[in-house]
Amino acid sequence: MSLSRHSQPVADRIAIVGAGIGGLALALGLARAGRRLRVYEQAPELREIGAGVSLSPNAVKGLRYLGVGERLEALADEPPTQVTRHYANGKVLVNFRRHNTREQLGAPYLQAHRADLHDLLRERLAALQPDALVLDKELTVVSDGSASAYVLGFADGSQAGAELLVGADGLKSTVRREVFSEPAPEFSGFVAWRGLVTRDELGAEQSRPGSMVFVAPGRMFVRYPVRHGALQNFVAFSQVDEGWSAEGWSQTGDIDSVRDVFSDFHDDARVVLRAFPGRRCHKWGLFSRRPLPRWVKGRAAVLGDAAHPMLPWLGQGAAMAIEDAVILCRSLIEFEGAEEALRRYEKARRERVTVIHRESLHGGERLMQQDPDELARRPIVTEETLGLSHYDPATEPL
Repeated sequence: MSLSRHSQPVADRIAIVGAGIGGLALALGLARAGRRLRVYEQAPELREIGAGVSLSPNAVKGLRYLGVGERLEALADEPPTQVTRHYANGKVLVNFRRHNTREQLGAPYLQAHRADLHDLLRERLAALQPDALVLDKELTVVSDGSASAYVLGFADGSQAGAELLVGADGLKSTVRREVFSEPAPEFSGFVAWRGLVTRDELGAEQSRPGSMVFVAPGRMFVRYPVRHGALQNFVAFSQVDEGWSAEGWSQTGDIDSVRDVFSDFHDDARVVLRAFPGRRCHKWGLFSRRPLPRWVKGRAAVLGDAAHPMLPWLGQGAAMAIEDAVILCRSLIEFEGAEEALRRYEKARRERVTVIHRESLHGGERLMQQDPDELARRPIVTEETLGLSHYDPATEPL
């Protein structure tokens, strides 16, 4: 498609495609500034898959800018430690203490139920602009309209105009495909199974504070409490020989197969899998790609996984989407011209995201090496040791 390049003030007609964390964060920030917008979401109802999400201080600072930080901190857990253990014997390899993160970095490290964060963003947006979110709108095509507008075509045959377009539609972004002509991300060779277990299912003696990470060659099991211990979130990672053939990037998994893959892990890991109710859990393919050569084209931009999907080894996926949203929101508010605002956004974000993307690629190699005991013999690499948590998207120069 050909994109218009006529510079003029940012209009109220802003279209955001995708109502995930990044899309809703951007929408909320713009709505708080009085901008009129629409968020188009392909799902007929908003139902975040039940899972935990880690929010490092840089993400929490962004959420504070959006006016939801205080409420989220009340809902989320603030883990005192993150303990990395040998997968078989349970020996502690690294004990990373987070108890003074709030004092050192100006914001806490939080672990929350993803649905709690998603609901909070959605509810605050609805309070400001009840008609902003439009569901059951699967974007299929983007084309030029007038000199200052895009025309969005949806699967139901309807259309909508937008003077500024933001793709927050994830790994298989239609905006990225239509506007930037970039291929989809590539499968990393890893899959992840995710689930939640209640305190009653797990047993009070097993519902412990803090994070536990069990590492083995090519495998890793993570567990941590959310909703103040009412639920235990788990993520089980494994390298696989086969590719990923599913239509989407997630599908339903069989919990018995997860138990088989992790049958040689320490009981503090296996007890969570034993307690999981039912047969079905969520299975993800882990995808990555080189960051796009550009995130902005004309009056269109992408953010979050649509721009830079990254592997989860640093726990920065949600944080990067929140940072993108805050920086893009500030740029659109603080600069008059749409193209200048988008240029400032890309310039402010590219270098940081490139570094984090690179470190995320290597994180799995560091964690799941052949000898887990090596982790105890060399410095640990985390988002804090890399200095990532000092960043504040609310005050970063544009």
